[in-house]
Amino acid sequence: MDRSQPKYHVLIVSINSNIRLEFQSYLHKILGAHIAFDTIGLDQVQRPEQIKGYQCILFSSPLVQSEFPIPIPKEVMQIVCTRTFNHACLDQIIRIPPGERVYIVNDTYDSIVTIMEQLKEAGVVQYRFEPFYPGCILADESIHYAITVGEPQLVPGHITNVIDIGNRIIDISTVNELCEYFHLPASLSNQITKSYVNSIMQIAKLTSAYYQDYIYSRQLLQTVISNLPIGLCLLSVRGEINMVNRRFSMDLELPETGTTGRNLSQFLPQPCKGMDFCHSADYKVMNRSGKHLLLSSLELLLPNHEPLYLLTSTPCPVLADGTTEYPAAPEPVFSDSRYTDSMFTSFTTASEPMKHILEYARRLSLYDFPVLIQGESGTQKKLLARAIHRTSSRRQQPFVCLNMPMGLNVAARVNGIPGVHEASGPALIVSDPLSQMLELFKEANHGTLLIDSAEYLSPEIQGLLIHILQDNRTGNVFGTRFSPFDVRIIATAGQDLYEMVRQGLFREELFFLLNAASIDTLPLRKRREDIPLLMDQFFRELFHNKSLMARDILSSSLFDFLMNYDYPGNVQELYNLTRYFFSHYAAHPLILAQLPSYIRNQMRKPGQDHSPVRLRVLAAIAASPRIGRGAIKNALAEAGVELSDGRLRGLLKELSEEGLIRINRTRGGCEITEQGLMSLRH
Repeated sequence: MDRSQPKYHVLIVSINSNIRLEFQSYLHKILGAHIAFDTIGLDQVQRPEQIKGYQCILFSSPLVQSEFPIPIPKEVMQIVCTRTFNHACLDQIIRIPPGERVYIVNDTYDSIVTIMEQLKEAGVVQYRFEPFYPGCILADESIHYAITVGEPQLVPGHITNVIDIGNRIIDISTVNELCEYFHLPASLSNQITKSYVNSIMQIAKLTSAYYQDYIYSRQLLQTVISNLPIGLCLLSVRGEINMVNRRFSMDLELPETGTTGRNLSQFLPQPCKGMDFCHSADYKVMNRSGKHLLLSSLELLLPNHEPLYLLTSTPCPVLADGTTEYPAAPEPVFSDSRYTDSMFTSFTTASEPMKHILEYARRLSLYDFPVLIQGESGTQKKLLARAIHRTSSRRQQPFVCLNMPMGLNVAARVNGIPGVHEASGPALIVSDPLSQMLELFKEANHGTLLIDSAEYLSPEIQGLLIHILQDNRTGNVFGTRFSPFDVRIIATAGQDLYEMVRQGLFREELFFLLNAASIDTLPLRKRREDIPLLMDQFFRELFHNKSLMARDILSSSLFDFLMNYDYPGNVQELYNLTRYFFSHYAAHPLILAQLPSYIRNQMRKPGQDHSPVRLRVLAAIAASPRIGRGAIKNALAEAGVELSDGRLRGLLKELSEEGLIRINRTRGGCEITEQGLMSLRH
């Protein structure tokens, strides 16, 4: 080792040879004039002489420092390198669609957590990051993107969209720590920091155009504006429409499409054509139907951007004398507090996958396109549909349900506004289903139509829905004319509709009309952490006791069984069970034997039908807790059953091994278990 120049010497220690070389090259480039950097592998360190002459040892990670095999003199500085991801890779990362679940892949969990934190610090917050490392048993095949730091071989095989951002680079904090320890000139440290920041800024400039067009926050902001109950329009200095929401379009009767980039005044009737709205002022206008409106324009001055003008629209009421009153401000629309039970607050969950589903559903409520909710029976599909409606801009409008149970053609129920009651809608089982279906859409106009249990739609109804949804703008289906509808469609299905399409049981056109966005609900067996929470909630509602817990009502055996039961009926079945237990509760904890018969019958093992003698033994033990063998023999004899002492011993041993009885030591006798009592009820 050449000790002549430079003055200071640092030894870099790492397990990975590539990392050692990267560190040495990077640090030599910026500090080589003042510090000499040598490297050594952790497995190569054997003797104290190997670290002699170094003023500082730089470890690649805390793990390497903890496993360093020889003692380090106190006068030698120890620094654990802080590393960060290469910001030059941001341009690749942000091309992942916002809202996607993304695996972060590396060799240890701790390193993955660090990378996730660094990505969030860099502003990459539009994804749902999940760790994947050696030791993870199963990969989630619904995840299609992965980011790895130089470990592409660890990425699950089904993922084709892999972004390898390479080994993490040395953070500026470690470089400054070296400068401070060796008392290097302050100007050097300042220059290094400046270069580092400039590098990050250059990367930000390169990616900013992509951010402007694609980033999730802009998309979300535009969607929120579109769904506000106040009419909003954004104009350029030339009077061209940059952005317009639904309320404004309805007030001024603008076309649904083709308005962006065109002058607002050209959509107004003759007296208002040519009006210039590019001044902060109030404008009295009319729409094409002659309805009077007040447009308030506000100039927005933005740095490095030409001015924009924000317009708000307010319909003007007609007074008794026929004149029009121009109010100062629009009247706000509030959601009814009585609807809170149909919103997302009504979902009880501690399950992370379920929280992701609810988060996605909340986002979908901001949009207006069709949603397909699929999942097993009892997984709250309809409640989720109501929550989407109740948090959407249509929440003050009707929620109409088209039910398709087996054995019926069509039935409808209408949830009226502003009340929360449901009234019977038209029964679509008459000779003219088209007219009745159009009537149903009319009932749902400006609101939401829920197609419940879509898998049971008859071929005839499927065909009608296809034509109505496709021909709505023309207002003509099979020669029947109607006014176009403004209806948001949500459909639920208990089966995989696309699989039904492949089997020829469901129309492909209708599937794609309903499936602009989709939600797959979770069965309760895949969110078991929610079982005790839901039981507590249901029992508290039934007993009107806010502090009550399921463990106060159920024996430990019954509680444990319910925690592990698969619930084919999902949340609805659990709710039904709590009502069943409520009706049976009588001041003592309920036991396994008090389960409904349909569950008890499922628990019976194949070939477990008990012989009359076994049943009589169980009955004798149940009638007399802590009964001894002699008393059991007497009870059997009274019933006309003779059993030798040896045969009785063997039978009691079998029942004990099957968990049906407990045999206590010494003179404790025998006791029947909850499972034994349940066997008696079969």
